[in-house]
Amino acid sequence: MRAHLIRDIHEWPVYKLSKDRDAFVNEVINDLERQFDQYGAIELDQALSKTIFQERQRIKSNPWKVDPPNEGLFFKKLQNEYNENKESESSFQKNKQSVNRLIHRYTEEISGSFNIATFHFARKILSWFFHFIYLPVNFNLFRSTKTKIKRLSEKLIINGEIDLVRKLFKDNTIILVPTHSSNMDSIMVGYMSDIFGGLPAFTYGAGLNLFDSEFFAFFMNRLGAYRVDRRKKNQIYLHTLSTYTRLIAERGVNTIFFPGGTRSRSGEVESKLKLGLLNSVLLAQRNLVEKKSTRKIILVPVVMTYESVLEARSLMIQHLKLTGQEKFITKERNSPLREYISFIWRLMKKSSKVYLSFATPLDVFGNIVNEQGKSLNHMGTEIDLKDYFLREGIFIKDGQRESIYTKELASAIVDKYKRFNFILPCHLVAYCAFKTFKKLHPGQDEISLVQAPEEEFVIPLEDFKSNCLKLISHLNQLKSQGKALISDDLNRNINLVIKDGVERIGVFHNRKILFIENNQLLTEDLIGLYFYHNKMINLENDFSELC
Repeated sequence: MRAHLIRDIHEWPVYKLSKDRDAFVNEVINDLERQFDQYGAIELDQALSKTIFQERQRIKSNPWKVDPPNEGLFFKKLQNEYNENKESESSFQKNKQSVNRLIHRYTEEISGSFNIATFHFARKILSWFFHFIYLPVNFNLFRSTKTKIKRLSEKLIINGEIDLVRKLFKDNTIILVPTHSSNMDSIMVGYMSDIFGGLPAFTYGAGLNLFDSEFFAFFMNRLGAYRVDRRKKNQIYLHTLSTYTRLIAERGVNTIFFPGGTRSRSGEVESKLKLGLLNSVLLAQRNLVEKKSTRKIILVPVVMTYESVLEARSLMIQHLKLTGQEKFITKERNSPLREYISFIWRLMKKSSKVYLSFATPLDVFGNIVNEQGKSLNHMGTEIDLKDYFLREGIFIKDGQRESIYTKELASAIVDKYKRFNFILPCHLVAYCAFKTFKKLHPGQDEISLVQAPEEEFVIPLEDFKSNCLKLISHLNQLKSQGKALISDDLNRNINLVIKDGVERIGVFHNRKILFIENNQLLTEDLIGLYFYHNKMINLENDFSELC
């Protein structure tokens, strides 16, 4: 465990933002109003009419419990107002007023707050919760929070460039951009960064659907979360969200956001990222440079690694339904009571580990950042960020150029995901097992393989050992080249590696992902095996002869 960088919570950026919430909300609104003042009459009319149409369709076809009770009435009145505006001689000004009301509504909806008492309470609750999940239940569950945290430090592990991130924290804005594979990710990143990384709390974007639960809403409303409604695709809402994220970055508030946008249904580490929020941090850096601020916005890719993802099977079924369409026919049934009891028993009696791998920090253009906070190109030469925004010595706003920069940043993040994708024995055995099974059934695609009867999955253990050894050799080569991050456990005796991997993969699932019987490798869950196999997919090009 690392000492906290800033011991006084009142000095944390997220707390200062919450304390100044009303002023910040007004700052966001004023900035948005200036943006929409640049719109012409036709452009503004189209943005408003399309927003009203999309919102009324959303309310009708996809309502959520968390939606304001007067939402339907609000947009019905806005539609009537818009229709009246069209007949008015001052329709442009009246449309501006309508847009401004929408901006106020969206900004208030998005904005969060941070309460110190709730934060302290959440620390204790999460320590108890994670202790219950990741350690076998015994009398230690009733010991002090300090004792729980000490025991958890062996199960929730931070690796990678965490110490470099700590050095950069004081004078820069740190934005964590984690991979996303579980509903646990947000609280896991926040908890581990706080307790084991010693970093001040981050603000973060939480899906509005999570606020359907009054229990979760109570905490997220008080723990720095800002709300993101992924149903809203209209121009005015997206402008509001990107402006909010840009301004909190300019203020120096450290943030977590998931650039993949949603959980990876397939279990793969993300290779395609949403560019909207990445673009907002680039714009924030431009504004800081233009104001001659020395503060740098630094993005830190973070790879989440679980031995057991609780929702692995359901996520993979969603993925297979989407990609396989009519080729994938699920025969899922409601689980009987005994399976729920078995699941709870496994949670109570089994242990598992989670790893948070901090990658090399990047600036908003994808250049690496050293411990002095200097941006370096691929030759190791220092770069002045101002040069990216100048043309003939003048600051220029060039949307096309900045979109290219944003794509380069996304590409750099994906590359770091690949290099810091922490490979454990459980991922090795899952990958090797599924690839071996595929080789035994040439001509069949993955959709067909995962629907095969589990009884057909029979792999001689000696053949499997041979394939695992080849794969470990390739992974060690990648590690020596700085292209992969692998567990030291992979370099033990191969029998121990396989035994550990088979025992720990998907340990909480009712169906065994892998097991050994009569010198053969077997499975009870091909769909789950495929999910865990996909953890290593982004490394395939580097050992293609095994694929």
